Amino acid sequence: LLCEFLEAAVHLLLSIRGLYSPEVFERRRYMNCLIHWARHPGLQQYIHDVVYSLHTWITQGVVDKIALVVHNKENVAVEKFIFKLQVDLSFEGEFRLNDLEPDLRAFFMKIGASRHLLLPLPPDCSWELVAYSKQMQTTESSGDLAWIPTEIGAWAHPPLITPIKSMKSQFLNVQLYVEQPKV
Repeated sequence: LLCEFLEAAVHLLLSIRGLYSPEVFERRRYMNCLIHWARHPGLQQYIHDVVYSLHTWITQGVVDKIALVVHNKENVAVEKFIFKLQVDLSFEGEFRLNDLEPDLRAFFMKIGASRHLLLPLPPDCSWELVAYSKQMQTTESSGDLAWIPTEIGAWAHPPLITPIKSMKSQFLNVQLYVEQPKV
């Protein structure tokens, strides 16, 4: 469920930030909420593969944050949408989608409304998904895509942080916030 939510959130973020032309997206209903979803099969598959390649690491509690990082044409990060995750691996209660669906739906509504809180992006931006781990761990079952350790440069000055939404449940806590350099 978390991977499915993250996949939908990436599509929506790419749309609201204008990283592709509006014609690339179609409106779809997800969790009783209208979101924008990329039409291009290659882009759909790429987002799906990248997000689901993290599934094993998320369920092992290794992933701390997942960020959609936007770069300008000089490949300098100009914006980071960060999903901070806390998954309770010891939870043994009964999981019901109805318990989480209203909270996850609220994320999509807040993401849509957040476009007015954000600084405009420069032209010709690109993006990447970055996973931040609590510890580096390699396993054979970590997915088909290889995640490469990298050093995402820190901002030159403390960033402007804009909280978007957070939720807490018995087994999953998620925070979404945006980091942008101060101008």
